[in-house]
Amino acid sequence: MIRLRPDDDYMIAAHHPNTPAQIGALQTFDRAGASPERFVGDVRRHLAQRLPLTPLLRRRRSAPAHIDCDAWFELAAVDLDSVLTVRSQHQELGVDELCDHAAAWAMEQLDPERPPFHIIVVPSVAGGRSALYLRTLHALADGVGFQSIVSSLTDGEGDGAASGARRRRDERIPGRAEWLVRATAALLGDAWRARSSRAEHAQAREALAAFKADPAHKRARTPKLSLGGPNSTRRSFAALTVSLDRFKRLGGALGGTVNDIFLLVGSGAVRSFLLEAGDLPDDPIVVNAARSYRRPEHGEIGNRIISLHPHLATHLDDPRARLEAIQASMASEMERSRRQEPTMDQHATFFSARKMRQLAAARVRDGGMLTPGNVTLSNVPGPASPRFLAGYRMTANYPTPIVGSGRFLNVTMRRYCDGLDMGVMTDAEKVADARLIVRHLEHALEELEQLAAAR
Repeated sequence: MIRLRPDDDYMIAAHHPNTPAQIGALQTFDRAGASPERFVGDVRRHLAQRLPLTPLLRRRRSAPAHIDCDAWFELAAVDLDSVLTVRSQHQELGVDELCDHAAAWAMEQLDPERPPFHIIVVPSVAGGRSALYLRTLHALADGVGFQSIVSSLTDGEGDGAASGARRRRDERIPGRAEWLVRATAALLGDAWRARSSRAEHAQAREALAAFKADPAHKRARTPKLSLGGPNSTRRSFAALTVSLDRFKRLGGALGGTVNDIFLLVGSGAVRSFLLEAGDLPDDPIVVNAARSYRRPEHGEIGNRIISLHPHLATHLDDPRARLEAIQASMASEMERSRRQEPTMDQHATFFSARKMRQLAAARVRDGGMLTPGNVTLSNVPGPASPRFLAGYRMTANYPTPIVGSGRFLNVTMRRYCDGLDMGVMTDAEKVADARLIVRHLEHALEELEQLAAAR
């Protein structure tokens, strides 16, 4: 039995039909001449052997009366057919069709009583490829943890067969009375730990408060947009791959990191899109993003992230001025997050899970934002060398990100080998076709390259 931390339980509270709190990836593989039927058979055998080595084989149950956060219970095995769906092996999908399907799959909510993941295999994709769509509950893992799961399901070049599978068991779920006793003991332990670190936490909170009070580090307010408000249950998804070298060259020419260039490209795309839509506010657009503070002692599951809310300087026309403003805003956010990290050792209190869910459900229902930010731009680490699934080389690893409550867009970027795979997700009632955002991203990137060449 592993209790969810308050951060993890927050992801359960944020889970809603309009904003499923699920992390996903759309991956393509080179079949290297193998038939779609062979690919499916090889992948099934591979997953049957590999899934027990991952943290995916578990189920979540709620504490009685929500006195405590939920808990994970280990499973000895899983019926593969219950977590794996194979599409028709005779229908080849084009890239746009595949992305349209991924948008729909991202909105299919995982059954809370079953293992917290699902895999969809698409045997035949244009270009002699196949695809796999994996999604998990955000409560199980953050972006870094999700990539660790992907790594445990795949192999690196030259890796041998995985070995050393630990013995698993169907963990018994305690009855109501036993669970209440165990929860009470755990919550009292949390209270004791909170008291023992009270002075240390108070000092960290005071330092954070002083940082926030400094006018030099004042956050930009999230402006109101006509594209804000309640989310729908429809999504549009598009994928884009940009070479890492293009971003590095731009960073060298303009004076920025790869992440700076990502934010600058996103800024240009969002600015031009909102100008075209007649919805660009006078105040800069604010980003909802996150920084991971995961360390080895934190284990393989759960969320260890701190929210970042830099602005995109969309009120500035000059890209060079925008870059400087974005860098200053991000530097302030990173320093804030470093000061916030010592305060992140949260402990649950009696019935805090129930209160959190009631508050989150009410806010999401009314279309409110759970955290600041008009859009999400997220840069997640990814593998620098090729990965293989059942011997088939992965050719792309596109994130299929969440469009949070009250937002209209999420662009998440993940490195894979020498490329940067971007997943662009929109609320389809607000932006009908995510490919429009892709075109704005490409145009913004070309404008920056022209600026760099002129310099």
